[in-house]
Amino acid sequence: MDMDEILRSIYSSEPKAADQVWKDMVEGKDTNNIITTQHEQHMTLEDFLTNKATAAADGHQEQHGTIVVPPSSSSGTRRRGKRKGHVEEPLLDKATLQKQKRMIKNRESAARSRERKQAYTVELESLVVQLEEENKRLLREEADKNKQRLKQLMEFLIPVTEKRKPRGMLRRVNSVQW
Repeated sequence: MDMDEILRSIYSSEPKAADQVWKDMVEGKDTNNIITTQHEQHMTLEDFLTNKATAAADGHQEQHGTIVVPPSSSSGTRRRGKRKGHVEEPLLDKATLQKQKRMIKNRESAARSRERKQAYTVELESLVVQLEEENKRLLREEADKNKQRLKQLMEFLIPVTEKRKPRGMLRRVNSVQW
């Protein structure tokens, strides 16, 4: 690439569509050194779709059929977003695929187990609240019954009357015989 091609790729009159970038990748052109313009960096989905629609109306429709996948040398391409440096996964062997499936199943099983545990905890907490309320109610009933029982005992069974203490007797009088 000479300087003119770099400048043309940076300051092109029209931003490249996703189809053109994909074709460049399939053809093996080096897209790592091309710096995108400010307009391309802030393109929204709506803008992209309108560009795509106008390109389709002009007769630049993409060909349908088999998709040519570029060689796996795309490790240098950078993607915008949270996962910087994320590379498309290469074809994995059978053992790795089984390991990944097992990991996914384990995660799903653990999630179900956590849900069951949480549901059980919520059930136990509601049962505790119910039992505490019942305990308070029973304690109030017991206190009321004890008050009523004491009231009945005071009214009917034990008549409360104060008697005077008998006067003290002289012991000598009783000890002497007449």
